[in-house]
Amino acid sequence: MIWAQADDLLETARNHWVLIAIVAGVLVAGLVLLRIAAGRKKEHPDLERGLRENLAEYPPPPPAGKLRLTVNGVPARLRLVVVAPTGKHHDSLSLDQLPELLDDVVRGLGGFVVADKPRLRVWPPQLSVAGFAPTFHRLVASPDPAAQKSRWVRVAGPARPGNRPVLIGLAVLTDEPVKFGELPVEGTEWGRVLRVES
Repeated sequence: MIWAQADDLLETARNHWVLIAIVAGVLVAGLVLLRIAAGRKKEHPDLERGLRENLAEYPPPPPAGKLRLTVNGVPARLRLVVVAPTGKHHDSLSLDQLPELLDDVVRGLGGFVVADKPRLRVWPPQLSVAGFAPTFHRLVASPDPAAQKSRWVRVAGPARPGNRPVLIGLAVLTDEPVKFGELPVEGTEWGRVLRVES
């Protein structure tokens, strides 16, 4: 009889341990699933936050100087200059170099850095030359809808001042509204799209 009671106690303890092990396993699995779900809800950092520009917040340009900048024949004022090196192996760029670099792309363009007082930005190196213009147009927001006329024109593409390949993005404010708000350009087209006139 004592042996029978001992066997019953052992059997009950075994049943409880199995039950305890199952409950513990379910709790551990639930905690793992909660941890995975909480990890997915984390917001990824906005790596482009420091590159975004809102042209609606830009101040008006200073009074015009002696020279005039035109974009596709329409008088304009330079309001933003973005320059980025290309590829993994690149020379660093500084803001002090931008006027000379712009003069190498379009003769006289660097003078508008002083005359129009645009914002100057150096972006990190860009691995995709073809992807720069769409990225520039996406990150530099015009206050006007894309399908309507606007005074804001964004010009972007590769350039090769001297032997140094760079990517350039410009935002200009035209004297009159135009339909060509986004202009992707190739290296040889800068002088055709932008002109400096007396």
